[in-house]
Amino acid sequence: MVLVMPKKWMIVLVLTGVFLAACGPSRTDVPATQVNPDLENVLPPDVALNVQNQISQNLGVAVENMQITNVEKMDWPNGCLGLPQGDEVCTEAITPGWLLTFNIDGKEYKYRVDKTGTVIRQEP
Repeated sequence: MVLVMPKKWMIVLVLTGVFLAACGPSRTDVPATQVNPDLENVLPPDVALNVQNQISQNLGVAVENMQITNVEKMDWPNGCLGLPQGDEVCTEAITPGWLLTFNIDGKEYKYRVDKTGTVIRQEP
């Protein structure tokens, strides 16, 4: 014998189950998600690749000969990353990004980069 239940009763049962699950005891033993401090300054791979490609073109050095030796998360004072060129007009807003230190053929280079890797400025 097969019992056939009207659709409205099925909906009532499903909603009751959802309600009871939502009202059940919460788990307090689950630790909150914490950011690993070692990952705070990590540069997204697409940003790193874009920056390396730009520097490679500007310096005429193969990407394979570049090594990122340090990454520091930074908030730059403007859209020119604090390094306006000539009479360039810069957006006057805090611009998040990174200060990247490269070792290229045994020489150290520092570059300021915005969070997308599209604005790149070499430090003097």
